Amino acid sequence: MATNMTLHTQLEKKQRAIKRLAEIFRDHWEEGRVGSTRIFEHVIPDEWLICGKSSSGGNYREHVVPCVLIRDQSIKMYQEGKMIEDVAKMIERHLAIVLISEEEKDRMDKQRGWKTTMPEGWVFGSGDPFARLTSSEIEFS
Repeated sequence: MATNMTLHTQLEKKQRAIKRLAEIFRDHWEEGRVGSTRIFEHVIPDEWLICGKSSSGGNYREHVVPCVLIRDQSIKMYQEGKMIEDVAKMIERHLAIVLISEEEKDRMDKQRGWKTTMPEGWVFGSGDPFARLTSSEIEFS
């Protein structure tokens, strides 16, 4: 059986997946549901999101902005009347993974208390998405 598959670059696939995630969040908002942050890993493969690795090494996959914050910001944007494209742009700007060591993870999550938060004063849109890492003195490239 012949299929007519369109081949997409990895970037195009990532952008399509981000839009799909924005649509899922819109559906959840319309249905009055919150939904699990596990949806991120089901919709967008890690390899499309990894953008760096700690200079200390390590294989712990750290989302630069916690997924719970991205999910909640998406819902807030829909409440404010934003469109799927607006939410997708926000997700694209803030959804990335840096591989770090377990010690660096503990420093950020336990010592700084930023497991599901960002540094004080950080805001979506104007804040550096990598603020948790840089404020935790985690060097990466």
